[in-house]
Amino acid sequence: MRFVIFWEDKGLVRISIRLLYYAEMNFSARIDFSPIRNSLDVERGILYAKGLQALDVSQSNPTRVGLGIEPDRIASAFACKNNAQYYPEPKGLSKARKAIAEQFSFGREAANRADPEHFLLCASTSEAYSYLFKLLCNPGDSVLIPQPGYPLFDQLAALESVNTVPYRLEYTHPSGWAIEIDSIAKAFSGVLGKPPKAIVLINPNNPTGSYVHDSELSQIIELCARHSIPIIADEVFYGYDLEPRKGRRSLFGLENCLTFSLDGFSKRLCLPQAKLGWIYVSGPEKEAQSAMEALELIADSFLSAGAPVMNAAATLLGFEEELRASVRGRMTEVLSVYRQVLEGEGSPHRILRCEGGWTALVQSPRYTDEESLARGLLRQEGLYIHPGFFFDMDKEAFFAFSLILRPEEARIAAEKFKSFFEHYDTH
Repeated sequence: MRFVIFWEDKGLVRISIRLLYYAEMNFSARIDFSPIRNSLDVERGILYAKGLQALDVSQSNPTRVGLGIEPDRIASAFACKNNAQYYPEPKGLSKARKAIAEQFSFGREAANRADPEHFLLCASTSEAYSYLFKLLCNPGDSVLIPQPGYPLFDQLAALESVNTVPYRLEYTHPSGWAIEIDSIAKAFSGVLGKPPKAIVLINPNNPTGSYVHDSELSQIIELCARHSIPIIADEVFYGYDLEPRKGRRSLFGLENCLTFSLDGFSKRLCLPQAKLGWIYVSGPEKEAQSAMEALELIADSFLSAGAPVMNAAATLLGFEEELRASVRGRMTEVLSVYRQVLEGEGSPHRILRCEGGWTALVQSPRYTDEESLARGLLRQEGLYIHPGFFFDMDKEAFFAFSLILRPEEARIAAEKFKSFFEHYDTH
């Protein structure tokens, strides 16, 4: 038995801190289930307990920053009498799959249009990962994930008793990030141990904002085809361009090797509350068909996609073009603000090239370790910001700045961040 300190968000800025006394339970060993927070979150809990606020510079929730479809439009889309009926289709309601397929087929030639029967709907891309890890991996197997990358992948894999093995992304300024193909080739060949069961490609990656480019993709596809290793292509941020290089492309519908393309309403329509994601299966015909049938069996065990959001899918997708233009406009303005404030003449800060996505990485002086700097920013400036080690960046000091903040909040955050380093006492 032990005491653990944690807090609960009551929906207001005040956070209550309390002691939880609990008995050790006979839980599985997949992950550590103890509700222990990192020091930065502990610091934020103490701040909130005093009635003080912090500006979340790493904000990724569009509903908190005034982005998304107008509430009246959402309400109208969900006002459907069919919501009173239940039709348990394992792949998701056919009309929703057709609407999504039409969205992906727009502007494509007939031979390259998306097939509604190759879509499988679920509650989120996180759930899509869980389906795919169930499909592809036995306990103890591994999947390749990018480094730097988003820490959620480790937890999602661990919950399925799957290990993660990193492949590296290397940064060169000002050209940007590149995938280290050799690290993938070594993992596939078994030089580093048992070969992985899949490779995860985030396009563009979070938090680096880097796309997979043609030269990289052709090498990865060749390796995957040779070793019979499927691609899990996560493209939730695809299309949110900022500083793209030539040669970037979507991984949706790849035919040369078995590919599972993931996307959903959370980022595509700024609707994380709607809970609709999907998997699109493509590749050699027999492999893709077998995978689709197996996924349908998995999905039939959960049936997690809700009827209301599936019934509303076609209407909601009609707002996508307008919404994406609005979000890209916000991102462009915010990135410009960060560059104006943090990259002036003689500035010690540098914003890494950001091809797309909702995050910009800022490199700053390493006066001390990132964790201490992040805690200092919170205590002294009221800025809650994710340090680079959250994303397994192997150098310091880097910080993840949200590109979807309101521009006025972004400017305040950048000015406070700049001031903190200007007045930092190195002695």
